[in-house]
Amino acid sequence: MALSTTGTVNTTAWDTRTVIDRAYGALGLLPNQIVGEKIAIAQDLLGITLADMVNTANPLWCLDKILVTPVLGQRTYQMPVGTNDINRAFYRSSFNITPSVFTNTGAAYTFDFGGNNDTSVAMWSITWSGAPVPITFQSSEDQITWNTVYVPSNFTLGTGGTQFYDMLQQAAQRYWRVIPTTPTNTLSISTAALWNIPNDIEMYRMNKDDYWNMTNKAFLGRPLQYWVDRTLQTSIHVWPQPDAITVANVIFYIWRERMIMDVGSLQQQLEIPTRWFWTIIMVLADALAMCTPDADPTRIAMVQARLPGMLKTLWTSERDRSPFKMQVGIGVYTR
Repeated sequence: MALSTTGTVNTTAWDTRTVIDRAYGALGLLPNQIVGEKIAIAQDLLGITLADMVNTANPLWCLDKILVTPVLGQRTYQMPVGTNDINRAFYRSSFNITPSVFTNTGAAYTFDFGGNNDTSVAMWSITWSGAPVPITFQSSEDQITWNTVYVPSNFTLGTGGTQFYDMLQQAAQRYWRVIPTTPTNTLSISTAALWNIPNDIEMYRMNKDDYWNMTNKAFLGRPLQYWVDRTLQTSIHVWPQPDAITVANVIFYIWRERMIMDVGSLQQQLEIPTRWFWTIIMVLADALAMCTPDADPTRIAMVQARLPGMLKTLWTSERDRSPFKMQVGIGVYTR
């Protein structure tokens, strides 16, 4: 006998209001007791608890790649708002393969490598002359059929800045272009360049004392070390400071650990995977127990008894499950 199943996986939408209702339900409150003031309190506490989660570990989906353009003689680079820490930082060198043939209109910035010169592109760099807009990168063999290569999510760079973009697909093509994602927008691009064969070298992370104890922090060269300043807005301090050679063909390729996205309206969804919802409901219920006088004491005790085990299970499974290697230094015993 065939099973009568939905045939779908992970399609149920859990909005903020549902999470709040279930958290109050875990404390024994009825729907008619969840009034506007309680909902507002729950929204505040939900945002606080989600922000606090990164103090335990970094959620897998909150690991973002960013490309930072070095500036001659500049040692400090602010990370995007919401950056909690830096996971890895690399010094990336690349080859400029920008062809001489291009067209620049408000509707598209297009490069042509010429006949029989199909070329693979790993990165774009764009210098904006005006306000950036959402963009889409495409490639083509005939300028008729265009394949979307990459649609970046971050377009908040200020006027006049240069931003690098990693291509997710690099199949060799003759034509490459960038267009506004929304056709009614206009591209304000002063220059653009194409890059290939990126080589990444991991930079060494220093502690604060090692950085501040260096006698010449203004030394120019190839930056291969950095210190992470985790204050109100995380920044990195590189050493040596970028020299002219670095600025010409190098970027900083950084993996940052960011916060979980803010709690929005009651109808919006939380930025958490399905596997997290039950635990987040119990975490919120535990937080609400401290400011909900009409919560059932028996239910509070049940929530607090279950929560430690649920958190342990959640964080134990929050890993990529790839194999790891351990290299033990035993040279002192074998010489």
